[in-house]
Amino acid sequence: MSDQFVNAAQDNMSAIERLLKGLPGIKGYVDKELRRDADKRLRTMIAANLEEQKHALFELQTKLMKSGGLSLLDEMDSAVQKLQILIDRIKTASYGYAGLFDAVKIQAEQLNALHRFDVALAERTAEVESGIQAIGAAVEKQGDIAQAIEDLAKRLNDLNSLVGRRAEAIVSPDLLMDVANLPDVDSTL
Repeated sequence: MSDQFVNAAQDNMSAIERLLKGLPGIKGYVDKELRRDADKRLRTMIAANLEEQKHALFELQTKLMKSGGLSLLDEMDSAVQKLQILIDRIKTASYGYAGLFDAVKIQAEQLNALHRFDVALAERTAEVESGIQAIGAAVEKQGDIAQAIEDLAKRLNDLNSLVGRRAEAIVSPDLLMDVANLPDVDSTL
């Protein structure tokens, strides 16, 4: 998914950047910078999508309040807060890349492994959308709204846990070399 962002970044490279990329020892640095930019764009896109979902959740919260579901407003508010925390964590997530003179260095293989976390986040964003749609359907049909909210809260907890594992991997890049620490992702992306 973020390969499209990497390709776009490469297409937009200036002549000086292309020249620098051709110098020995600099190519890897420029490639990492492109990957860093692409991964940031991917996380920005994920956060924007989740912002849209938050607005949909606000609308459902209002609809629930108008239809007499006051007893579930605390649970809805909790889900909104979890979603906002997730959005904030994704927006402020570390790039997972150190510059030339930084103490902690992340190698290209580790950066590729870190990319799996961002792809996993992008894939699982759809789960948030379907969870919010399930709440909407439950509100419309007077179904089990509490269960739908609980399911969404679980999905948000899982995503927040994934973001936490990503942050831990940045602090300890060796974790990225163990496949057991990496999230499962759709291999077609």
